[in-house]
This record gives sequence, structure tokens and C-alpha cells, in this order.
Amino acid sequence: MRAALLLVLGVVLFPGTALADEFFKLSPGPLSKAHEEFDNHDNCTKCHELGAGVTNFLCLDCHQHRPLRDAIKAGKGLHARFKDQCRTCHTDHKGREHLIVDWSGVGGRRDFDHEKTGFSLVGVHGELTCTACHKKKLKSGVTSYASVAITCDGCHKNPHQFTSADLRKNCESCHGKGGKTKKLEPKDLPFDHGERTKFALTGRHGKAECVDCHRNADMGVPDRPRVCASCHKSPHGNAFVAKNCEKCHGPEVVFARANFDHGTTGFPLRSKHATKQCAKCHKATDKKPASECLSCHKDPHRRRFSGLSCGNCHGIGGSKRPDSFDHKARTKFLLTAGHASLDCRKCHRGKGPRRFEKFETSDCASCHAHEKAHQGQFESSECERCHKEGGNKNVAKFDHNRDSRFALVGFHAELEQQGKCRSCHPTDAFRTGKLACKDCHQDSHDGSLGDACERCHAPTVNFVDTDEKFDHLRVTTFALEGRHAEADCEDCHPERQYKTGKTTCIDCHREDDPHVGKLGEKCDTCHTPHKGAPKFKHEEMTKFVRTGVHLDTQCQRCHVVSFPGSKPPVVGWAKHVPLPAMDFQFPAPGSECRDCHHDVHEGAYGSACESCHDPSSFQNANAAVHDTGSFRLQGTHDRLRCERCHEPDRPLTGLGAMCQLCHLGDDIHNNSLGPNCGRCHSQFDWAPARFNHTSIGFALRGAHKLARCRDCHTIGSYAGTPTDCYACHQGDYLAATRPSHPMLGFGTDCATCHNSTTFRGAKYQHLRFALRGAHQALFCESCHPGSQYEQAFGGRVVAFECFACHGAGGPVTDWPQSHERDGYPTSCELCHIEAAWVPARRPR
Repeated sequence: MRAALLLVLGVVLFPGTALADEFFKLSPGPLSKAHEEFDNHDNCTKCHELGAGVTNFLCLDCHQHRPLRDAIKAGKGLHARFKDQCRTCHTDHKGREHLIVDWSGVGGRRDFDHEKTGFSLVGVHGELTCTACHKKKLKSGVTSYASVAITCDGCHKNPHQFTSADLRKNCESCHGKGGKTKKLEPKDLPFDHGERTKFALTGRHGKAECVDCHRNADMGVPDRPRVCASCHKSPHGNAFVAKNCEKCHGPEVVFARANFDHGTTGFPLRSKHATKQCAKCHKATDKKPASECLSCHKDPHRRRFSGLSCGNCHGIGGSKRPDSFDHKARTKFLLTAGHASLDCRKCHRGKGPRRFEKFETSDCASCHAHEKAHQGQFESSECERCHKEGGNKNVAKFDHNRDSRFALVGFHAELEQQGKCRSCHPTDAFRTGKLACKDCHQDSHDGSLGDACERCHAPTVNFVDTDEKFDHLRVTTFALEGRHAEADCEDCHPERQYKTGKTTCIDCHREDDPHVGKLGEKCDTCHTPHKGAPKFKHEEMTKFVRTGVHLDTQCQRCHVVSFPGSKPPVVGWAKHVPLPAMDFQFPAPGSECRDCHHDVHEGAYGSACESCHDPSSFQNANAAVHDTGSFRLQGTHDRLRCERCHEPDRPLTGLGAMCQLCHLGDDIHNNSLGPNCGRCHSQFDWAPARFNHTSIGFALRGAHKLARCRDCHTIGSYAGTPTDCYACHQGDYLAATRPSHPMLGFGTDCATCHNSTTFRGAKYQHLRFALRGAHQALFCESCHPGSQYEQAFGGRVVAFECFACHGAGGPVTDWPQSHERDGYPTSCELCHIEAAWVPARRPR
């Protein structure tokens, strides 16, 4: 270090080519390929600023980096996130093949988080390689990762051929952030399709994908007729060439289903006619078919009803069922209920459609074999006593609650309402005599609970849902709580065995006990029927009181049979080992710290770990322990990790309290101020120092207070620095021109005229001509041009009178011609004062 300083001093005092060449031989090494053209001592200042080293200003001022400078200034991109110098990540002087980009500062190129650049790689972008977007190459051949556009149109040059700028700048409205197209409806489009293109997306057009009409993603479709035929091929051939498709078809319905009103032809389409394809009847597209039924259908009745038109029975709907035949008017028998929905052939039997059976009477028994109904319990004439109308088997007049001994409530009443009388009367035998539950329902309890089913069950509640009526606590003295209330009865009472005699947890859960009896049989000490073990208190029920991180540690981490390697693991082992399965026998490894934690001190400080460490964090050793010695931790030292000072080869004791023992390499004063760093510096912050400059006989005042130490102590040596002004400001003395100090022989005692606040505005005492008023604000050259200070104006001014400078012929042309014309005296002070030339007072 000293040799380097001597070499620099030699270069300054004895400049020469030889010494300069020797200096530049100290270069750290060849520059990278990108900077090889600057690899000579004439170009050092291209990157190194004198007195400041390599600065961001010079790096970013390079012609290739100017866009990067603008991005950083605007706070955009990856580099705007870093406040360090460029040289932190981009190092040079390591040879031609050295890559000047160091990826380690951002996690490495492979694991680089692109989110830091302000541009997230989502969707399609996340599947691309780096060089797919970063195509620019530096002159060194290395890929450049800077100055890449982050807008869609920066990389994708209008693939949709949009002519409107608002659409070219609004890609995310359709594609999202990842580049993948979203499924859009017309209302989601970033523009009104009907207003912009004169073609509104309605009906099925609104559900179509954009690419269905815009082939190859070309959205700039040229103007063409907005007619159906421009996209859809007509299936009608030449039949409807002169007509508009919209007359029958529309985007609101399937194309094959025309919305043509067939009723305008005089032949409305009903029933099956409405479901047929047009071509089914219109086989010849240029000819109108006949409207008579027999023009399309053969007569299935073989002229059985030749006296009637088809429409008298079937209407114009195309249905085989006679829906226009007035059965009541023509047969005197009204078709109601089930009769109305029956096919004619169900009643009018016969061979073939041309024969219809004729009935002599309209009694129920003429069709229904009534002698077999209801097991013969009722007469044939009694049908209408219960049944309301023909074709309806539901009983409308019979009141079960009034006309029988068994009232229908709950589910029984619902059966009647649904017409499910056969559920209780399967053989239509209604007089059964069954009144008790057991008469119809099988006892699933096999008589173990008696015959009084209504004690637990009711017809208004589902048979298996007895909670509303059965009180488990009142009847059995065992309250159902928590998970017990959620369980099905069969979970505790298999095969419907309800009288079990089991009242304790272990009676039912002995086989489920995960503790295998190790914790006893009183499960309710810790557990409740709800879930978990909320009643367990580690601090009250065990000998180990948890504090700090132990409160948040999973049970499996401490209660293990043995640690990996059969000895306590090192600190932080749990972060790298998967959480083991819970051992519900809860083996306890011990109660002391060293039973679970590896002693990094190898027993050198005993087993009382708590004397230094706190369970809240093992890394936070108790600072009070350190304060018992001669060196007390404060400020920055109190925030350091122990191993920062106590390295493996440096024990925890005996390092000493002198700063120099650890910071010898940090002493920028080169030991010139001695080893007692604490006189100026503190543990809270190394800078600024609190050194009292007055103690050495030189108080810092004015501009000296703002100067850096290095400005005066340039080579890092603080001892022996002179205190007179001329020793430091000799260059300022020699360079002074207003006035020239060496030419006039001014002394080197600068304090005679100058002060420490500012070098300008010297207080030179003008002895022969006192300076007052406006004269005080003038520069010396105003009266002493050419630095002639012995006599003003080159010796022309002999007497110190106003007229000598301001009179006629003087250097200052303040004397007006009117004064000479009016005969004013040359004693200017009679009218004027030195504070200002005007206003003047008239002489008396």
C-alpha cells in the first residue's frame, strides 16, 4: 500500500512517460471482449472518473446503454430495482473471454425471476426460450437482455391487420396477459362490433369464435357484402335465389329450423307436421304440394269412415290420435281423466283400423271386470261412491279419516295424496282390520324395545330420523354431543342392538385407542366428543413447560423414538427433514436442551444452555452474557451473529476489547492515529466520526466544516498535517488573477484578507482610499484595470478625487456635458454621495 502511494506521489511530482507507463502496468487485467477497444491507458477515463472510480454515470452514458439509462430514470425494468453501482454485477478486467454479466445477483440465469423486470411470464410467454424475445446481440457476441419492449405491439407486429390504433394497443382485452385467446362474447369485446363493422353479433353469431369468420386471425377483413351467402352456402339450390335468407332464417335459431310462418299458406303445421323437415313434404322445390290428407297419406280405415272427412277426427295436425272427434256429442260418453288419454283402440277393440267395437251401455262394468275388483268387498254399483269420474282410479269422495278407523297423517297421508293406496292395500282389499304399527311394519328391533313404536317413531317423521322425538339423554342417560350427534345410530348400535350397557369412551373405542393404553383409559381427561384434545394442557399435565418456539413446534418434531443418526440433530434440521407421522404414544427424548438439540460448543460451556440462549430463538444469544466482560455489545455489534466474530478457529473467549484486533484491515488511517478507535468512532455507526478537531489546535469553521477528511488528508495520513492556509491553498494563491497575488507580491498569510467561510469577498483594508457606499461592491479591476494597483488607471489618477475617475476624459463617463456647460464645480461631493450617484442635491 505504501509503495503504491509513493508511486502515485512520484507521478504527481515528477510527471513523465516512463512513470505513467509503470503506473498503467498495475492494471488488474485485460478487459472483456466488449471493451477491448478501450484496453490502453489513454482510455481509462472512459470508465474511470477521476477521484470517484467507476461510476454509474459513465456506464450509462455509453451509446449502447442510453436506452437503459432512460428506463432506470423512469423507474422501469429490472435495473431500476437496484440502487447499487453497475460494477456490483458487471465486473471487468478479467480477460477477453469473461462474460461481463454476473447473474448471481438475481438468483442465476436458470432460476431468474422474470417478475422483477416488471414483465410477468405467464401463459404462452412462460413456454418460450429467452432468445425467442431477446434476439439482440452485443458486439461481443453475447445476447443482450436489455431494452426489450414490454408491450404486445413491441414484439408482435399487428398480426390481426388492425387499422385502428386503439385496437393495436389493447391486446390484453382479448388475449389476457399470457397471450392465450380468451373466449369472448360480444359484450366482452373491446369494441362494438355492430357499430364498427355494421354487422351486429346476435343469436348464434354471438356464440361463434372470432376465427370462425376471420380466417388466419385476420381481423382486417376488407369490405364485402354483409349477406348470408358471403359465408354460408345455400342448401336450396336455385329455389330461393331471388329471396332473402332472413325471411325464413335468422341467427337466433338453428339454420335448419326456419322461422317461416307456414300458416300464411293456409296450411298451419301442427303436431307431427311441425316436427318434419321441409323437404319431407316439399320434395319438389319448384312445385307447391296439395293440402288434402290423402295426397300424402293412405286411408288406413279402408273407407270405413268415408262419410267423414279426416279433419273431423284428426284435425290438421298430422296426429294419428283423433283429437278433433267430439266423443260426447257423437257417442253420449264423455272422456275424462284416464279415458281421455287412452288410445281409441284401448276401448274400441277390433281387427284392423277399419273395425271399431261398439258398446251397448256406458256402465263401468262393460269394460272393467268389476267382480274381481277389491277382492269382491264392494258391489259393482258402488264405484261412484268413492270414485269421482270415469277413467280416474283416485278416490275423491272417500274420507279415510272419517270413513275408517285409521286416520291418515304424515307419510300415510302423503300416500293417499299421491294415489298410492296400493302401498297399504296391495290386493285392493281395503277392509284389513290392521291398526297397529306392527301389523304393517316389521320390527327391526326384534321386540327388544317392546311394541310401543310411537315412543320413538311417528308417522310425521322419517322412520330413521328419530331425533325430533327420541330424547337420547332422557331415555338412556347418555347425551349425544359433538361427533356422537353426527354419527348414524348404526355406528354405535350395529344390527339395531340398542341396549348395549356401554357408557365410557373405552367401551367403544378400545380398539381405536391410538395411544395403545399408554395414557390410561380416561379418554375424557384430554378429549371431548367434538374433536381433538382441547382439554390437554402441556404445561399442566407434563413436566415440560413450553415457551418460545416450542409453542409453535409440531408434536412430531419432539416426540420421536430416536433422532436421525441416534444423536440430537443440528439447529435447523427440521427445515430439511419431512414431518414424520404422528406417534400417538408420545415418546419423550428428555427434558434438557441437549437431549433434543446438538451442542455446537461440544460441552465446553456446560449443559445450562438457557444461561445464554432464549427459547424464542436459538440464534438470539442473551446479550447480557456478553456484557459481563470487558467488551460490551452495543449498536452494530449487538445485531451481529456470534459466528461473525467467533469463527471456528477463534473461541468464544479471549478476543479482547481493542477495535484493532478485529478491524485492523478496516483502519483507513493506516495506524497513524493509534489503536484507540473509540475516541472518534462508536459501535452504533462507523461514520460520521465524532472527532473534535479543536483538540489538535485547528478548529473547523465555515467551508472547512463541509469538507471531507480526504480533502485535506489526501493520502490517509492524519499526523503532521500543516495548519496554515498557504500549505493547502498554494494552488489557489498562484491561480488568483483578480488580483494576481504573486505579481503584486501579496503575502502568504491568507487570513489577512480571506476567511474560512468563502474564498471570495476578501476583506483587504483599502488604506489610502477608504471604500464606502457603492465602492464597496465593486471588483478591484473596476478601478485598477490591468492589475495596476500602485496607481489607479495606469498612473493617471494622482489625487483621490471623484473627478479623477468620473470627470471628463476619465475612465468612467459619469460626468455629463451639461455640468460643464452650466459651470458646475468639479467637487462632486458637493452634490453627490458615495452610496449612489443619484439622486443628487443642489449645491448651496
